[in-house]
Amino acid sequence: MKAVSGTQMRFLDQRTIREGGIPGERLMRVAGALAAGAVMEYRAALLKSDIPAGNVLILAGKGNNAGDAFVVASMLANTDCQIFLHCAVPESELSGDALTMFKALPDKIKPRISYSLTEDDLHLPYGLIVDGLLGTGFQGELHEPIRSWCRRVNGSGHPVVSLDIPSGLNADTGEADPDAVVADITFTMGQPKTGMLTPAGARHCGRLRVLDIGIPRKYVDELKDTVECTTEADVKAWLRREPFDIHKNTRGHLLVIGGCSQYSGAALLAGEAALRTGAGLVTCALPASAPVYSSPPKALMVRRVPDSGSGFFTRESCETLHSLLAKSSAVVLGPGMGTEESSLPVLSLVLGTELPVLVDADGLNLLAAHPEWTDGIRARVVLTPHPGEMKRLAGTFSIDGTLSRMEQARALARKLNAVVVLKGNRTVVADPGGDAAVNLSGCPALATAGTGDLLSGMAGAMLADGSLSLYEAARCAVFLHGWMAEIASPAGSRGWIADDFPAYIGTAIRKVTVNG
Repeated sequence: MKAVSGTQMRFLDQRTIREGGIPGERLMRVAGALAAGAVMEYRAALLKSDIPAGNVLILAGKGNNAGDAFVVASMLANTDCQIFLHCAVPESELSGDALTMFKALPDKIKPRISYSLTEDDLHLPYGLIVDGLLGTGFQGELHEPIRSWCRRVNGSGHPVVSLDIPSGLNADTGEADPDAVVADITFTMGQPKTGMLTPAGARHCGRLRVLDIGIPRKYVDELKDTVECTTEADVKAWLRREPFDIHKNTRGHLLVIGGCSQYSGAALLAGEAALRTGAGLVTCALPASAPVYSSPPKALMVRRVPDSGSGFFTRESCETLHSLLAKSSAVVLGPGMGTEESSLPVLSLVLGTELPVLVDADGLNLLAAHPEWTDGIRARVVLTPHPGEMKRLAGTFSIDGTLSRMEQARALARKLNAVVVLKGNRTVVADPGGDAAVNLSGCPALATAGTGDLLSGMAGAMLADGSLSLYEAARCAVFLHGWMAEIASPAGSRGWIADDFPAYIGTAIRKVTVNG
């Protein structure tokens, strides 16, 4: 899916109205109805997590964003939640479709419409605030009373949903007014906006959902200067119906090579994630002398590999690993492996195969410290650095660290002829041909040790399956990894550890496709 500027989105809206024959009023009703459904789904997730979400406070400005808010208010009026609508302008200042939607508000809401927002208003037991104050046309600075309203929303402590874009965020540049709304989740209409992909944009949008309001695909495809993103719609197209007669061998056999005397759990996390993502068979190869302090899933095959008594992979490990590689469809190399130079023969062995190989964690650190080993690469490689690992790789392979995250990922992908997954807020996936995409799933609950190992296992399962290209498999796994965390933790981020998340992988897949 393409991210577009605010100007481009308004052009798409107008073209859909003018050439597609869809009246603006109908487009607004569709957008508002989809947003209302999304708000109710989010509210249900909050309630399921024991977060009070009974009453809903809706804030509306004067433009099309206000029109969306009025439709949301009308739709939610017929649910079990109590609606309070606060308008920043009187009816006399509304016009066009926004005025039409205001006039269509049900009678049960009209007695509760207010034209001010005080601190006392926000002390009421609202479960949710819906921000419909300003839309994609915002530029420059916030003005009163909107500035004060945004400031009060940010200080309220209530969960906040923004319609289309957080008020005070520039849809084109990602620049945010100091008092711009900081949302917990944003439901954006039609296409993601380029301003949402910047660091400030991501901080203000929170979780991000794209609502398909019916903009014809061909209109979007004709636009230039867009940014490719990975969304639920992309993943749904990749996760096709599985044959009913599928069996474990057709799903692929993933080999995870990792762990050492210090970090044996990382490889086991990757292995469990791979099984739950759909790998038919997963073998975790661990150094024989590395202690294991946890019980791996019973379905996970654990092989203890000779290590010369060191607790790290050594040249002695290669014979056993060679036999395991011969039975494997794909490899994950690096989780918890350590950076001992004794492990370099294993790195060389794996990169010299013709299998799909995902290199993560200490495998990346070894590669950064010994770039000469890249000369013998025959494998089809996926690299998954976090920002610290990327900094080391950039230094080794002469990549300008001042480039944007997307350009750094592209540069490394070209340099090493590999797919690169540059992890972080809005993870970037790039391939050697220059294609790159920004992932739109995920939340701060992933900011804890071991979640990168889960991603390695999930991507490894996709590689072992073999039905997608390396680039598609990486994008698919990255999205599902973020989706998994959002489902597990609909609000907040504390209290979660990596061990908690694998149980949600299946749910994440089924939310995208019932056939996965």
